[in-house]
Amino acid sequence: MPVEIRRIEYTDIELRNALAFFHGRKEGVSGNQTNVSAVKVMGGDDFSIVAKVSTAIDDDVSRKVFDHATTVAAMVLYSKKVGIPLPREAVKALSPNGYGGVSMTIRYEHRFDLG
Repeated sequence: MPVEIRRIEYTDIELRNALAFFHGRKEGVSGNQTNVSAVKVMGGDDFSIVAKVSTAIDDDVSRKVFDHATTVAAMVLYSKKVGIPLPREAVKALSPNGYGGVSMTIRYEHRFDLG
């Protein structure tokens, strides 16, 4: 069966927006009230992200660490929000792209019933 492989490059701005949206949903705050002002990608393949996060409610800036699995979840949620189609059954892998953002590689094996 054919295998589809796609690569999506997310800028540092898109990464910050994705983390802000994810953090806001997790904390029960509406999307526009959470801000991520800076991100730093730490590590290699199984990286984590250190971010400066603030909300409009308390205006405190705190340092949050997003592990690899949480970052993947945030990028999938962000992709759905902005309309990037991601097959549910596809294997998704995230890696730092060297420009402050991340790259998502999607591997999807198409299955056809021809009989």
